[in-house]
Amino acid sequence: MKSKVSIIVPVYNCEKMIGNTLERLVKQTLKEIEIVCVNDGSTDDSLEILNRWTKKDKRIKVVNQKNGGLSAARNTGIRNASSPYLMFCDGDDLFDKKMCKIMVNAIEREDVDIVACGTEVKYDAHSEIAGSDDNYYRIKFVGRRYIDDKITAKTDVSVCDKLFKAELINKNKICFPNDLNNEDYYFYNAYMSVAKTIYFVNQKLYTYIRHEDSIMSENFEKNSYSPDHLLVVQKLFDFYCKTGFIDAHKNFFWSQFSESYWFSYEHSAKKYHKTIHKIAKDFIEENIRKYPVDQPKVKRQINTIFYDDLLHRSWRLMKRKLRGFYMRVNVAYKQQDFINRNIEQLEQDVYELSEKLDGVEGITKE
Repeated sequence: MKSKVSIIVPVYNCEKMIGNTLERLVKQTLKEIEIVCVNDGSTDDSLEILNRWTKKDKRIKVVNQKNGGLSAARNTGIRNASSPYLMFCDGDDLFDKKMCKIMVNAIEREDVDIVACGTEVKYDAHSEIAGSDDNYYRIKFVGRRYIDDKITAKTDVSVCDKLFKAELINKNKICFPNDLNNEDYYFYNAYMSVAKTIYFVNQKLYTYIRHEDSIMSENFEKNSYSPDHLLVVQKLFDFYCKTGFIDAHKNFFWSQFSESYWFSYEHSAKKYHKTIHKIAKDFIEENIRKYPVDQPKVKRQINTIFYDDLLHRSWRLMKRKLRGFYMRVNVAYKQQDFINRNIEQLEQDVYELSEKLDGVEGITKE
C-alpha cells in the first residue's frame, strides 16, 4: 500500500508522551500513511518504545541520529519521507483521528499547494497566555484562497497544523534552520513565498500541549532563545533574495523584520538588548538602500528601530536635565521626597518641558 502522506515525528526524550502520540497516528482514518520517527539521540527509553511500535505497525519507520535539535530531526525526516505530502507532529502532541484524511482530501479536492487547520492548545504550563494562543491559532480565512502578504502574515506559522507538498519543498530546497529556534517561522514563510494557493479547514485538528520546559514557553521567560527570532528573519531574507520574492514584497519583509526585532527585544533578557539592537541596525544599514521601504507606516517602523538607541539616549539626557533643574529650584527638598509629594505637578512639568525641548538644537547623544 503506497502512502499518501508522510508524518514526520521528531523524538527527543519523549518516553512519557510518545506512546499517546503514536497511538493517535496509527488510528488515523486515512490508512495510506507513513510515520517517520526521528530519534534525535534520546537518552531515556524513547527509542525502546519506538522499536516496540514498529513491531505493532509496519507503517512506522524509525531513523536514529545523534542529538542535533528539532530542526535537524525534522530535516532528517524530510529526507527519509517517501510520500507526495508531508505533515509534522511533535513527539508530545496529538493528531485528531480524522486529521490526515481531512487534510489530504482538501489538498486533492481543491488543488492547492498547502492546507491549514486550527490548533487546540492544552496547558501543563503558561495557561495565562491562553487568550493570546486562542487568537493566534484561530483560522482567520475561509476555504480556498490565493496566497498574498495578508494571508501569510495573519496565519499562524506552526508547521504541525498544515499539510505540505513534498515536491515544492524539495524543488526549492526548503528546510529548517539548524542551531536556531523559531524554526517554524522560517519554514512556513519560505514555503508560503513559493506557494500560490491555500485551503483553510475551520476545524481544530491538532492538539499542542504547552509544557513548562518547551522552547516556545521559554521564549516568554526572558532568556537567550528569543534573539533567534531576529536571526531567523535575516536567514529568511536570504531565501527571499534567492527566489526573487523580495523584489515585489519589500514592504512585507521589512514589516516582518520589525515584528521580529521587537519580539526579540521584548522577550529576551536585558543583557541581550544591545546585541539585538546592533544586529538589527547593521542589517538595516546594509540592505535598506537596495530594498527601500515604500509604505510610510513600515518606514516609520524601520526608522524607530534604527534610531532606537539615539532615542533612549536622548530620553536619559532629558531626565538628567530635569532632575538637575528640580534639585536647584527645590534645594530644601531631597529629590525623592519632592517627587513623592509633587508627582502630579512633576508629570505636567515634564510634559511641558519636553514640548519645549522638542527640536531644540545642541542636545547631543551621550
